[in-house]
Amino acid sequence: MDKTMTDRERFPDYFVEEDIDRRKCTRVVPMKVLVIGMLRTGTLSMQAALEELGYKSTHHMHKVFQNPGSECIMWREALEAKYQNKDRKYTKSDWDQLLGHCQAVVDVPAAAFIPELYEAYPDAKVVIVQRDPDRWYESCSRTVMVFASSPQLKILYFLDRWLVRRLAPFMGLLFTSLFGPKTEDPVKRRENWIKGYMNAYDEVRRIVPPEKRLEFTFGQGWEPLCKFLGNEVPNKPFPHVNDSASFDAGIKVLVKRMWIRAAKQNLPFVVGALGIVAAWWIYG
Repeated sequence: MDKTMTDRERFPDYFVEEDIDRRKCTRVVPMKVLVIGMLRTGTLSMQAALEELGYKSTHHMHKVFQNPGSECIMWREALEAKYQNKDRKYTKSDWDQLLGHCQAVVDVPAAAFIPELYEAYPDAKVVIVQRDPDRWYESCSRTVMVFASSPQLKILYFLDRWLVRRLAPFMGLLFTSLFGPKTEDPVKRRENWIKGYMNAYDEVRRIVPPEKRLEFTFGQGWEPLCKFLGNEVPNKPFPHVNDSASFDAGIKVLVKRMWIRAAKQNLPFVVGALGIVAAWWIYG
């Protein structure tokens, strides 16, 4: 990572804040690629690769960070419909609203719905990106789980109403839906996460015919992916983005942004409280 770059240049996604009501949207580009790749399976690298090949836009969890208002609500509804049998089943119309601006999806939460998305978009091609389950779990335990259990997030839940207040309940439901109830037992937690991880991939393989899916690993480079998708091979190395060091650096930037936003949101209340105290001190 180039340390001479600014935070905004290194992690531009964390500086985007949108307020788009996806309920009012519809499909404007065809859905072409569905990637079943759980968190920490190179999803940012795959997003960069697909966008290099011209698939605009590619949905990643970062898109939820950028537009948490309606996206957290709609993804939560989809999780409840699939995993808790609540509400109605999500239809193509719902997916068109939520993902109508996307030609491809990677990462969670979309990775939890590849069978449903394939049913809605049967012409899309499915790419399966999987790591060794044990190495995948170790990566999650060093990165995602540390961030999710951070004491700072518990404080920011009360202060950052724009993102953290919306994101935390949705992420909790996402993790319990995929990996079972939260547990402090490290052995049970490992079993639950690996089981949920494998189940998600097995579900996709049961539903998507072999000729419509590609089993892909990043060491293979561009050739098998481009052949499967029908694209020319770019004259540049395959992207390698967001290793553990980059993840940690990005989280620091994200949390810093959360604190700055929380300060802006709560400044009027602090100023008002200080004004009341000052008035009481002077006139009381």
